[in-house]
Amino acid sequence: MVPQVSIREEVKFKEAHVPWRREMVVEVFKSFAKDGQLSKHELKAAFDKLGSRWSTFRAWRALSYADANQDGLISNDHEFKALVNYALDCGYEL
Repeated sequence: MVPQVSIREEVKFKEAHVPWRREMVVEVFKSFAKDGQLSKHELKAAFDKLGSRWSTFRAWRALSYADANQDGLISNDHEFKALVNYALDCGYEL
């Protein structure tokens, strides 16, 4: 007698690690920019959404990296682009 093996038992699923695409990262940050700007608190929430283990640290570093006019906000296109580049360089995955 041949033992019956279900297909589900034979198939092993491997977890895929797919990096966030630029468009996706932009949408995450835009969703937290209630008034067109991102504060440290909003950055923390966005980095949580991206999967950061240290979202408070990442928000602080992102402001240090991207806040060119030092007003404590990501408040213009140049700063927003720098923020997105910083987040992509962090290598978050879905």
